[in-house]
Amino acid sequence: MIFHFTLKKNNIFKLDQALRSIKKLISILILFAVGFQNEKLFSQEIDVNALQLGDKIFSSGKYLIDRKDGLYPIGASQKQIDTIFIAVHGFRSQGYEWIYALKKMTATNNRTYFYRWDWTQCPNQASSNLYDELKELLISKPQIKHITLFGHSYGGNIVTGISGMPNLGSIEIHSIAGALIPIKRLKKNCPYFVGFHNHKSLYPHFQWRTVKDQDGAFKNLPFDPQVIEIDGSQIIQLPSERPDGSRLGHNRSVTWAIDSYFKN
Repeated sequence: MIFHFTLKKNNIFKLDQALRSIKKLISILILFAVGFQNEKLFSQEIDVNALQLGDKIFSSGKYLIDRKDGLYPIGASQKQIDTIFIAVHGFRSQGYEWIYALKKMTATNNRTYFYRWDWTQCPNQASSNLYDELKELLISKPQIKHITLFGHSYGGNIVTGISGMPNLGSIEIHSIAGALIPIKRLKKNCPYFVGFHNHKSLYPHFQWRTVKDQDGAFKNLPFDPQVIEIDGSQIIQLPSERPDGSRLGHNRSVTWAIDSYFKN
């Protein structure tokens, strides 16, 4: 009897030890998961001081674009987080077209993010990934009350895709020189993506359109892929030239749109 009692007691002790170990492991996994989430959203900040214009703009663009996919905060000094700005680059972007715009956004003291995405993806998948990032951000930062989303070129497709996705609260969406009608390359790589015909935006949506003949990405196409009617969208036509007489083309449209946005 004494032997059986001792054996039973030892088994209970071992079971208790095992349960304690499991609880400790669960606690470690929870801490790891929380840490990973914070790492995913808020680490690897882009140094705003590394974004330089002039003769360093191309190296700054390389610094900006040479990173893994994800949503990256630009610096940490911006105190206002109730309203945030998010920039979405285009297909095979070299990053430099966003340097001035990102500096302009951060200068407002509002938290600014840059979304790096995989340009081998089709627009619907890229939009879905960004949507998930936005939902996570809103949960992690409940003090965010408004999002302003800018997408250039192919990025215009991605942000316009977001315009049809619900439950994002107060958000406005800007497509800058966006090819919202699929061009040949996109049709070939993404045959199931049909563009935004008969699309209805759930949020305020703005199309910043370049002059086709001045836009190096569109001028040789048989049609203007920017020209599409979207229910709930407002069209803003860019001029063909800048004030200095130089051509206002595809990449320079970002600077023009951002300057116009903050001027108004």
